[in-house]
Amino acid sequence: MKVAITGATGFIGQNLCRHLNKRGHDVVAIVRSAARDLEADGIGIHIGDVTDAASIAPGFQGVDVVIHLAAFFNRPGATPDEYRAVNVEGARNVAAAAHGCGARRLIHCSTVGVALGGPAPHSESSPYAPPAWDPYESTKAEGERAILDFSKETGFSVVVVRPAQVYGPGDVSKAKFYKLVKKGILVRPGSTLKHLIYIDDLCHAFELCLDTPAAQPEIFIIAGRAPTPLSELVGIAARELGVPKPRILLPAGPVVWLCTAIETFARLVGVKPPVTRRSIDFFVRSVEFDVSKARDKLGFESSVDVETGVARTIAWYRKEGIV
Repeated sequence: MKVAITGATGFIGQNLCRHLNKRGHDVVAIVRSAARDLEADGIGIHIGDVTDAASIAPGFQGVDVVIHLAAFFNRPGATPDEYRAVNVEGARNVAAAAHGCGARRLIHCSTVGVALGGPAPHSESSPYAPPAWDPYESTKAEGERAILDFSKETGFSVVVVRPAQVYGPGDVSKAKFYKLVKKGILVRPGSTLKHLIYIDDLCHAFELCLDTPAAQPEIFIIAGRAPTPLSELVGIAARELGVPKPRILLPAGPVVWLCTAIETFARLVGVKPPVTRRSIDFFVRSVEFDVSKARDKLGFESSVDVETGVARTIAWYRKEGIV
């Protein structure tokens, strides 16, 4: 197939472009500026910005499927309107342009954080409940609903992918966690569960979405086969790093309060906060997902276990001099 991918220079985007290209698909990366690494791999490049519908439409001409990954994420100090411009209005622009250019399907990348209402394990039918304090998850929920509404109004085939927490070589966003494990100081993990998805598995799931039947909008949670206790994840990381498990464990409640206070004060004085509530959320928010729908309707099951995935990730961090 010919596939256009927005957000192609991000962690997921680069891996997905290369995965689909190796699998024989004709990939067009929709980027805001030159992407020579992708171009060198034989991937087509189109310069465009999802906030400008006219700039992205030419990149969608002749494509079979558009995969929308572009998002505004983890920008401390940014306004809700800046998040909304990309995560909501940008999503609407992509859907309209893909439909108008004759693509037969849009695959929209959302996040599991948009719908954590009700009891765990959470599923595709769990109610929307993004935390009000988090502009990323709030606007991603709004953007997802806008995409689903567009599909229902126009009949355009839409598949929504909600990835769990993605990790793997090339992802620097989780480096702080591994650095803290290596230093031996951490927020107390308690009974927190983390449900992860390795990057190679996620790319495979996106590929399955290219041609899975979807007569009406479909939503799939993409996560590993089972959640991992955070305490166990810490132990795996420590073992791979060759250090003891952290002995200095900070109480979660005061740390959350402190991060929230620092973030609030920083915004009041107009500076970038050194830490945010979202940065500590990894340690305190327990998540568990029902992955049966992706298994039964999409034919997807993760193949990389957490021990293997963490080992590969830490090996890459070492190679890059990150830990």
